Amino acid sequence: MTHEVPALPYAADALAPHIDARTMEIHHGKHHAAYVSGANATLEKLEEERNQEDFGAINQLEKNLAFHVSGHVLHSLFWKNLGPRGGGEPEGERSLAIGEFFG
Repeated sequence: MTHEVPALPYAADALAPHIDARTMEIHHGKHHAAYVSGANATLEKLEEERNQEDFGAINQLEKNLAFHVSGHVLHSLFWKNLGPRGGGEPEGERSLAIGEFFG
């Protein structure tokens, strides 16, 4: 299994002026891509170690994999939670809970 950086669901400049296109390009194309690259490299290394029956590094490699995959998953959610037509006020139960706990 290899991981891939998902395409942005909007143009890189769609969140301006709050987040400019260059910031989005760096965060998506470099920062998120680094998590994906790290996950894929770690998966390859895990397979090599297991095939060679060299299990000494497996524990650390699994920790590295968890780090990179979690960064990838969280960033994938991040892009979906942002949007050029976002904002507004919460409604329903969410609004009531915010009012109750935060005033």
